[in-house]
Amino acid sequence: AIAARPFHVGTKVLLVENDIEVLQAMTFLLERWQCLVRAATSTDDALDMLGDTDWVPDIVIADQHLDGGDLGTTTIAEVRDYLGRAVPALIVTADSSEAVAKAARSGGIELMRKPLKPAQLRALLAHLLA
Repeated sequence: AIAARPFHVGTKVLLVENDIEVLQAMTFLLERWQCLVRAATSTDDALDMLGDTDWVPDIVIADQHLDGGDLGTTTIAEVRDYLGRAVPALIVTADSSEAVAKAARSGGIELMRKPLKPAQLRALLAHLLA
């Protein structure tokens, strides 16, 4: 039998983060795990990344508080709507409010608090993609 490939090799990740330093660090981390990353800074930007129909993300990782009142939960909902399927998704945020937790739960979205620990992120991604 063919062994199951590690989750990360070739996993397509749509990453949405408005802080460029964080975006670069996350992209670097995911690429080190051999994920194929498309990075966006807003909902519109994320949807633009999907214009190429051959590229469908295996998972969406989004910061909750983007610029100009844009929200990661909105990005995820719009990406899922655009793709017509419930792509696994993860909100990463420094916001520990119940409102954010509730928004994530109601959207069937996992939630991780910043600062992220790579080992935790990797374990959660493996779980979401299993």
